[in-house]
Amino acid sequence: MQSEHPKMKFVAMMDGKQHTIEVQKDAENGTYHMTLDGRSFEVDARKMPSQIVSMLLDHKSYDVDLERIAKKSDTLDGRVHVRVRGRVLRFEILDERRLKMKEAQGFRLDVNGLATIDSPMPGKVIKILAKEGDEVKEGQGVIVVEAMKMENELRTPKAGVVKEIKVKEGDAVEAGARLAVIE
Repeated sequence: MQSEHPKMKFVAMMDGKQHTIEVQKDAENGTYHMTLDGRSFEVDARKMPSQIVSMLLDHKSYDVDLERIAKKSDTLDGRVHVRVRGRVLRFEILDERRLKMKEAQGFRLDVNGLATIDSPMPGKVIKILAKEGDEVKEGQGVIVVEAMKMENELRTPKAGVVKEIKVKEGDAVEAGARLAVIE
């Protein structure tokens, strides 16, 4: 008897809209059961030697080209461009842990256009990725905080200039501590 694969849950952000995705591999035949915003699909997908994934989605064939923009590891987390049937779709894919981190991060924008990056939980600053005066793009990593043996790259919610870095590498920080200000 083969063991059942765990159900993986993700959130995909596209054009400001949040989509919920659940994927579970069928241990017997190697296909996947997927739900997208509550709609169910049966998927048979095979990764080709390139970034192309050949898939059957409800008995329709698709060649899907995946381009990972912000590759963090071998997981799906990060920014992904998906090319299918001549269209390019841009997503940010987050697993449940990263979604909670992003929600907890507490970006704050004020009326003067300033954005702050606050620590989502207690931890230790292990790397500063941008310095005061640096221009940063929206979504660019600014500070890495280690919490519960996990490295969490905290990103700027907007493009701008790093006005202030309030910590240094090695600092212990509390949840909610102000780490950086972006103008």
